[in-house]
Amino acid sequence: MVTDKKKIFSGKSQIEILGIKNALSEEGISFFDIDKTDSAYAKLFGSIEIYVDSKDETRAIEIIKSLNFD
Repeated sequence: MVTDKKKIFSGKSQIEILGIKNALSEEGISFFDIDKTDSAYAKLFGSIEIYVDSKDETRAIEIIKSLNFD
């Protein structure tokens, strides 16, 4: 079965990314991330993206909003 993946977050902060990954794991939502930062420049350029299955998109976004990273 092929599932659709949706990007739910993009950012540079390793702390935010780790917090989101932990929160998604605790809720049983599977995810994967793509690190698009440039390691040659101490990760100053680019971002890290987190993706989930489309069926989990709404719940994952609610979880991220509840973390209050703003």
